[in-house]
Amino acid sequence: MAILLSFGLSFLLPSIGGNAFVDNTLTFIGILFAILVGFFITDLYTRYVYIRQNAASDSSNLSTFFFLASVLAQETGDIEWLDRTRLRIKNYVHVFMPLAWEDYGETEKVFNELGDSLKEVEVKSPKAIETYRTVLSVYSQHSTSREALVMFGRDKLSLGEWLTLYVLGALLVSALFLTKGADLASILFTGGIMSAVLILFILLRDLNNLNFGENAVSIEPYERVLETIGEDRYYSQVGKRT
Repeated sequence: MAILLSFGLSFLLPSIGGNAFVDNTLTFIGILFAILVGFFITDLYTRYVYIRQNAASDSSNLSTFFFLASVLAQETGDIEWLDRTRLRIKNYVHVFMPLAWEDYGETEKVFNELGDSLKEVEVKSPKAIETYRTVLSVYSQHSTSREALVMFGRDKLSLGEWLTLYVLGALLVSALFLTKGADLASILFTGGIMSAVLILFILLRDLNNLNFGENAVSIEPYERVLETIGEDRYYSQVGKRT
C-alpha cells in the first residue's frame, strides 16, 4: 500500500519545477533524516534482541520450574501442590498473553503467586531439599528475566522523537515533490524515495511496538509452556492478538 500510494501520488501530482532554496536544503534534510532513522532503528532493534533473549529465558524458566516441581511433588507425595503450581503457571501465561510488552509489569501479582508455591511445599528428604534449592534458583533466574522484560518493554520512542521524525520526513517528501520534474525518471525517483520513507516509518512502528517477529518472540514460546504443563494453547481458543 505504501509503494502504491507513493508512486500514485508521484504520477498524479503536477510538476512544480525547481526551487533554489529547496535544492540547497534537500541534501541536508535527507542526511539528517537518514542519521536519525538509522540511530533509532539500531536502538530499537537492539531492544528487540534483548526482549527476544529474555523472553526465551523467561518461558524456559517457567517450563523448567514446572518440571522440577513435578520431581519435587513425587518426592513429597504432594500432588495437590503440583496441581496448584500448574494452575499458577497457567494463570501467569494467560495474564501475559493479551498484554503488550510495555505492560508486562502487570504480571507482578501472578508472578508473586507463583513464588507463593515455594512457601507451601514441605521438604524433608535430602533429594527433595536439593531439588527445592534448584527450584529456588530457577525462580530467581525467572525473576531476573522478567525484570529485564519489564524494563525493555517500557523503552520506546518518545513523543518528541516521533515528532522530530515526522517533521523531517514531511520536509523530505515535500522537498522531493517540489523538485520533481515532468519526466518519467524524476517521477519514478520521487515515488521510490517516498516509498522508502513510508516503509522506514512502518519498520520503526513495528520495532517500537515489538510487532516485529511477534509470533516467534511473544507468543510461541509461551504457548509451548502451556503445552509443557498439559494445558491447551491460549490462542487456539481466543484467536491472535492484534
